[in-house]
Amino acid sequence: MMKELLYNLIRKHKYNISIYTEEIFERRCQEEIIRSDEDNSSFVYLEFDFETLKKELPDEGDFTQFWNSIFAVLSSGSRGSDIIGFLEHESGIGMLLLDSKLDGWLRVKGRIEQKADADNNGKIKAILDNVIKPILYPACIQNAPTPAAV
Repeated sequence: MMKELLYNLIRKHKYNISIYTEEIFERRCQEEIIRSDEDNSSFVYLEFDFETLKKELPDEGDFTQFWNSIFAVLSSGSRGSDIIGFLEHESGIGMLLLDSKLDGWLRVKGRIEQKADADNNGKIKAILDNVIKPILYPACIQNAPTPAAV
């Protein structure tokens, strides 16, 4: 059901977004962990759980608008290297922001919030702040710049 809603939204607005199946998304996550380890790079992992989001946005229009805001931003501001796919049992959408740290997520989040404000959907900021928890991989990478050696 959610799969059809999201695909219809992408088609309707002609968003330039591809969503991987859960199997391919899981494989891409594993590949990125290996690549990140080999290249000493980082990425941000995000999960958008459908059930949790439905509880936060029980109104169908608000729920659709949430995804519209996200897809509009991802379609217009995508670097082409970010990965989106279904989570296990199609329970949600996962996202990898490649070669990013937490500030990369904060920029994307800010653009989503601006889009939501323009569409008069003020609930999105609270959801992005309280429900979506970004995970930085590898966790040992500091998000702040390295202090100069003394």
